[in-house]
Amino acid sequence: MENSYSKVSFLLAASLSFLSANSLAADLSLHKAHSFGNYFYTTDVTDMLNAKAAGYEYRGVAVKLVSQGDNDADKPFYRLYNKDSGVTGTHFYTTDINEALNSKSLGYEYQRTEGYTVKSGAKKIYRAYSATTDKYYYTTDTTEMLNLVASGNYSYQKTEGYGK
Repeated sequence: MENSYSKVSFLLAASLSFLSANSLAADLSLHKAHSFGNYFYTTDVTDMLNAKAAGYEYRGVAVKLVSQGDNDADKPFYRLYNKDSGVTGTHFYTTDINEALNSKSLGYEYQRTEGYTVKSGAKKIYRAYSATTDKYYYTTDTTEMLNLVASGNYSYQKTEGYGK
């Protein structure tokens, strides 16, 4: 019996030696929630549960990002927050480090990096902004972005990168 465990252990170790840490990296679901015109996105399930407890309505997975060590990882997806903007504050997300640093002068504080966009270009992550509410909206759905802009409430700002 001990001999069969040794063989299994050896085969398992040999199999794993061919796998890199990158091939074991999991996709990160970027969850979306909404409250008082503020959209909140996070890859952290605990953050999302806390947002739901604070009154946010869960809206599902917006897109999938990857972890830093993934072979397809491109740009970090930074999450910033301005507690003084609106009733619930405003979350702001960007892949541009200079934009993230400059947002500090507008009252934003860095919270975390949610994950990384991908090089493979599967789904564009569009960003829109409402000057009326001082809120941002992110989507991978081209039609949704066009309808949002056509409503007159938001203006298209840029593509943040790509997700899965």
